[in-house]
Amino acid sequence: MDMLYETYSYADKVFYDSPTRWGSVEDFAMAGEPLPAEWVREVREVWIVVQPQDQRLPEQGWKIHVSACLDNAERILAVVHSYCLEHGLAFKYLRSAAILHTQNAKYAARGSSGKFMTLYPLDDHALEQCLTDLQRLLEGQQGPYILSDLRWGEGPLYLRYGAFAEQYCRSETGELVLALREPSGRLRPDVRGAVFDLPEWAPSPDVLREVLARHGTQSVADFPFAVERALHFSNGGGIYLATPADGGGQVVLKEARPHAGLDQRGEDAVQRLGHERDILRRLAGLDAVPAELGYFTAWEHHFLVQEYIGGEPLNLWFGKRFPLIRPDADRQAVAGYRAEALKVLAGIRHGLSAIHDRGVVFGDLHPRNLIVRPDGGVVFVDFELSSPIDAYVRPALGAAGFAAPATAAGFDVDEYAFAALTLWCFLPLSPLTALDPDKVDELAQAAQERFDLPAELMATVRARMAAAPDIPSPRDTSEAMYLEVEGSPGRLLDGEDATWPALRDSLAAAINASATPERADRLFPGDPAQFTHDALGLAFGAAGVLHALNVSGADVEPGHVQWLLDAVQRNRATPGLYIGSHGVAYVLDQLGRTKEAAQLLDRLLTGPADAPGTDLFAGLPGIALTLLHFSSALDDRGLHDAAVNAADRLADTLRLPSATRSAAVPGTADERRGTDKAGLMHGASGAALLFLRLYQSTADTGMLDLAREAIERDLARCLLGEDGTLQVDEGSRVLPYLESGSAGIGLVLHEYLAHRPDASLQERQDLIRRAAEPEFIVQSGLFNGRAGLIAYLARLRGTTKRHEDVIRRHIRLLKWHLVPYQGHVAFPGDQLLRLSMDVATGSAGVLLGVGSALAGIPALPFWTPESAPADHVPQVDAGTGADTGAAPHRDGHARRPRVPAIPPEGITQ
Repeated sequence: MDMLYETYSYADKVFYDSPTRWGSVEDFAMAGEPLPAEWVREVREVWIVVQPQDQRLPEQGWKIHVSACLDNAERILAVVHSYCLEHGLAFKYLRSAAILHTQNAKYAARGSSGKFMTLYPLDDHALEQCLTDLQRLLEGQQGPYILSDLRWGEGPLYLRYGAFAEQYCRSETGELVLALREPSGRLRPDVRGAVFDLPEWAPSPDVLREVLARHGTQSVADFPFAVERALHFSNGGGIYLATPADGGGQVVLKEARPHAGLDQRGEDAVQRLGHERDILRRLAGLDAVPAELGYFTAWEHHFLVQEYIGGEPLNLWFGKRFPLIRPDADRQAVAGYRAEALKVLAGIRHGLSAIHDRGVVFGDLHPRNLIVRPDGGVVFVDFELSSPIDAYVRPALGAAGFAAPATAAGFDVDEYAFAALTLWCFLPLSPLTALDPDKVDELAQAAQERFDLPAELMATVRARMAAAPDIPSPRDTSEAMYLEVEGSPGRLLDGEDATWPALRDSLAAAINASATPERADRLFPGDPAQFTHDALGLAFGAAGVLHALNVSGADVEPGHVQWLLDAVQRNRATPGLYIGSHGVAYVLDQLGRTKEAAQLLDRLLTGPADAPGTDLFAGLPGIALTLLHFSSALDDRGLHDAAVNAADRLADTLRLPSATRSAAVPGTADERRGTDKAGLMHGASGAALLFLRLYQSTADTGMLDLAREAIERDLARCLLGEDGTLQVDEGSRVLPYLESGSAGIGLVLHEYLAHRPDASLQERQDLIRRAAEPEFIVQSGLFNGRAGLIAYLARLRGTTKRHEDVIRRHIRLLKWHLVPYQGHVAFPGDQLLRLSMDVATGSAGVLLGVGSALAGIPALPFWTPESAPADHVPQVDAGTGADTGAAPHRDGHARRPRVPAIPPEGITQ
């Protein structure tokens, strides 16, 4: 499970929310102590920043990080806080022990884990003095190793060269991130990786020359194993495939970092690894348990040596065989899989019984902790949460959907997990049962019917999972705005077109019921990205939700529009369509607030020039599409010319050879990985959409040539599968989705083919369409789930009954994900841990996707209801698809043409 989603699940049981709103968070006492008159304190999310009132920090430099454990954090904070005040050093610190705990948890981000305090020396002299003094003051104190940093001495002090001031640039994903300025003046992301990485141009103060020279010279000669490859990483350490240095067969090394990888009780990875060693010795000789072969320490880390088990984790075994992820799963395929899955489950049952017979509770039963051997046998791995039954200790970690409720203890913990695993093997939506325990019955019934499972098997699953966690249910209707719907909300997904208004209204009611206009940080709950990327934009923020409500014909609350207007005034204007202010301006115009939209656009056009990427999500294509829309909405020819100019520069950039384009992107090779991403939002297809819209407005067939070139670039990243589907190849997986998968490419390809038919491209479109037809989709959202596939298939809608049947099945099977909120239809976000109301991941996106199929609404901005014929080239409003003609400006007067501040150089891929 992605730790980002877990971290943003602590504060609320229904929605993702900021960890700063976690009810158990209590700030350190120091956070309330008075400061000297010339000092100021500011709370910034999880950090508290303290600095002299008139001090100006340099843009960047060498900063000092201080790590701490839970038991010495208060003491270290007191010492360093006092020292910084005495010496005029600006600093920040994590505001509470609970947040420090989450930052050092097992699945916390490895690049930032361990950082408790950050100090900002103004010059080399202050850096040297601070390091010397604090090494003495903190002697004997321990903390987790900060992987991204250079260690100073043996204590909790670390260093890295990074940003001091808040200067930003766009990351590969479009996120505004802190940036470093290269000597050329160009900004590059200030990346915090899991290894120390110093820019070659960074200064090396005298005090650091010796420690920098020693860095990376640590000998591996005494390490008793040769590591072949890493199998897994967490903040607690790694798991490696290795061979003994003195010869022998392959083994598995499990690494534990001291003071890191904390569980909910605060135990670190080293404590759990020692516990796992003891459990393996107790279970020695069982076929279902790997043998323990040794235990040693190296470089302060602990290593457990285990027998290597040939085979593949159950989750990978499943992915290769589960028939419902392929189009047209026939009866024979379903029956064959059922037999294989039941055999594997029988093997798991046998192994679990053997472990229980030795008096051990496994404690962490889920697909990634089970290896299926080539002969079909099953082996359990990862015993760090196991417990002797005679000294039972409840696991302090657990996988969502498999972790037993608090009422379970002892062997019942494993019995609950085995029931959840049984359900997962036939309908792998287990996290939903943790969000909404009532989903157990629904999913069990669906699995039983689809796979013709024995009724007694599913009855056992229901009985074992009946003890629901004591959590607030999203189904609570105490404040519901009821609709006249007979039966459950899921019935709204079963009917014909006539159900659309009721389904729309139910989704809108859930969305509006979730709104929090009293909060300044977000209006509608959505993905954690609304806290890390953008709380206002189209993808994750308020503008996207209001757009979905508006375009679907649902009521839009005036107070919610006002919230967005107020937030626009509070926040800085940042470029970008799906994250960024260009998308917000577009939505404001569509909501009838054209004056305010134009004012926001003015801020974007006259603000500091950013170097946008070539992606639709936050880069130049989305910006140019917005300018094209406003050239019509504001009757401003200058904006149209700017969009054409942007397209020309975009074409030049996309025509660069891949290696040249990658070299133009700042940062290390790891940072640049993925700069040639495919798909609508992050690949060249977004640029192709811009070229197509400009063809419609200019009749320049060269734009069609550019669109094809861009589409072909993305198609080259696709893989033809044995099941006759064409999907984006991401290396470890293939993707059919709208954001980064083949469906997004197919959307643009469909429009291109309407202008310029091509048999070869049509053949690939047919293969993409098949990739959008599977019965099972793990998520329901628009960008990376079923709703996006519905939107894509709706664009391709033809006259065949089969095509219509596939769309109807997709809509009907949204019931698998549906979790009612206050009596209304709602859907979970990515990772399925919490509900979401945003466009990219949640209910607003489902509203757009289903609405595109049932009501013909555009699922995304700048998509016309249908493509214009090739022989008709109207002047098109890129937002609505309507012929613009010579319509007067909406404000009743002409605006002077302007050329926006898009830099002529520095476009990055």
